Amino acid sequence: MKYFDTSVLILPLLNDHRRKKAIEELESGGITSELGLIELVSYLSRNLNNDIIPYAMRLLKDYNINVKTIKDTRQSFIGELSNVVYVALRVAKDVRLKTLDLLHISYVILFQVDELVTADREFEKASDFLSRKGVTLKVII
Repeated sequence: MKYFDTSVLILPLLNDHRRKKAIEELESGGITSELGLIELVSYLSRNLNNDIIPYAMRLLKDYNINVKTIKDTRQSFIGELSNVVYVALRVAKDVRLKTLDLLHISYVILFQVDELVTADREFEKASDFLSRKGVTLKVII
């Protein structure tokens, strides 16, 4: 199963040389997280005047992208945390990414996907880490 980060979800809306490749990837379907949905809606709110929630949902439906969530929590050294945050704290030193990218990595691990598809080259910093977890990184360039 493929996990799409937000950079790929918005490419069909842009006049960008990676647009066609992104659409080809999205057409195979897959998942994103609630973080991906929030980032998509945030992008749309800054760039469209339409009713952004239905627009975002239609975009995801058109490409058969399901939004998944992680509801579990875990005890940590600072108390109860969501599993997403717990994993992010554990892998931060290994991948050295910005906060939102680190959270996407957490979702990828927790969803146990086969492939992370992104248009953000920053994720290349996590390539070896993802490979050790059995996840292929595909960067659309």
